[in-house]
Amino acid sequence: MRPEQTVREMAQEVLLRQARARARLTEEPLAEALEAVLETPAGTQLGELRRGAHREEEALYWQANMLFERVSEQAGHPIKPGPGAKRPLPNVT
Repeated sequence: MRPEQTVREMAQEVLLRQARARARLTEEPLAEALEAVLETPAGTQLGELRRGAHREEEALYWQANMLFERVSEQAGHPIKPGPGAKRPLPNVT
């Protein structure tokens, strides 16, 4: 991840890396490999991230907020998003 990289850029980078790996293994065209990756559960989540409400946030900031929310929930003090806020998707790696 690069400094100031957006969630959209991070998700796109991961999807392309997975698609390239699949294309090398299966010898299918990159576009077809990307479509296959997007059909997996992880690929679906990454696709939603790249189009979602948090897509223009800096990825490091978004991940830090995710961590804070998870720790708060585990401690029994869940954070409630503000009005109109959408819950972010879980981190997929």
